[in-house]
Amino acid sequence: MTICIGAKIKELRKRDNMTQEQLAEKLNVTPQTISRWETETAYPDITAIPILANIFDVSIDILMGYDKTKTAQKVNDIITSSKKYFWNNIEKCEAILLNALNDYPNNDLILRELLSLYECHIRTYGKTEYADKAISLAHKIIAEATDIFCVCSAKADLASLYLMQNRYNDAKKIIDTLPYMYPYLLNDKMRVSSYSLKGEDRLKEAKDWKIIEYQELFLSCIMEGEGYFETGDYKNALKSFIEGKDVIERFMLTDKICPEAYLFNGVQTNHMCCYLQIAGCYFKLNDIDKCKQAVEKAYEIVSLANGEDFVKQPELFLEQYYKTYKEYGLEKYKVL
Repeated sequence: MTICIGAKIKELRKRDNMTQEQLAEKLNVTPQTISRWETETAYPDITAIPILANIFDVSIDILMGYDKTKTAQKVNDIITSSKKYFWNNIEKCEAILLNALNDYPNNDLILRELLSLYECHIRTYGKTEYADKAISLAHKIIAEATDIFCVCSAKADLASLYLMQNRYNDAKKIIDTLPYMYPYLLNDKMRVSSYSLKGEDRLKEAKDWKIIEYQELFLSCIMEGEGYFETGDYKNALKSFIEGKDVIERFMLTDKICPEAYLFNGVQTNHMCCYLQIAGCYFKLNDIDKCKQAVEKAYEIVSLANGEDFVKQPELFLEQYYKTYKEYGLEKYKVL
């Protein structure tokens, strides 16, 4: 990252109709020193930076030549490039993000992406060798980040890391520090555009908002169902899981079950899990016929929704099937 402070000093000095001699006098340095700064054969001492910013009545960021818009775009581009390796090459993805931190030290978004990388691989692939780094990084983000969304996201990841270490009370303590806020109180671009703009500007954001709300409604049904299931209220759990299934089939499934039928990739896995959760409830309620039907439907979904890929490598797609099957006690119904 190049910082063109000399060019900025010259630009601001001329803006204020100030000579090199006048600026030198204010700083108690020689005019030759100012000349060397402006030609970037030398640079101001760090103690001179806030004084210069005060003289020109600008922020230190502006004085240092930071363009926040350009910086944000560059950071976004780096994160986008790293995502190509997020799931299939953790070492490569990590290297891209760590290298970016050399140019953008302590950037909230880069640190947040790095933490997400560690947490996802620990949770999904059991890469526990990254646990200490992940927990340390989460604490750093929580203590130092200025972006509230990064802080909240880091707290969520830290809670997840604690839960994977069976540290339930530590996880709850972190979760209890999160703000309790309904999303409709947040005046974000998507909602304000939908409410306030017109035509294509309104339509684009409203479409995106609708997709997010489908996901939110589905997740709230499933989380409610899991809560009921964990407390032994299988009738209400069944009701919640069926509601979640209905959200998918009403709003997120566009045609008969096939790889292209779902609103976005990943919904098919949620769809399959819903039926296994429903089957688990029916088994607990001793309705074996309906349990059997739900189990068979779940298998039908995982096979049809992944098409030829399932035929070639069924084990890749059945991992989550087996995990959910066992999680909801269906091993007692029939051992796979």
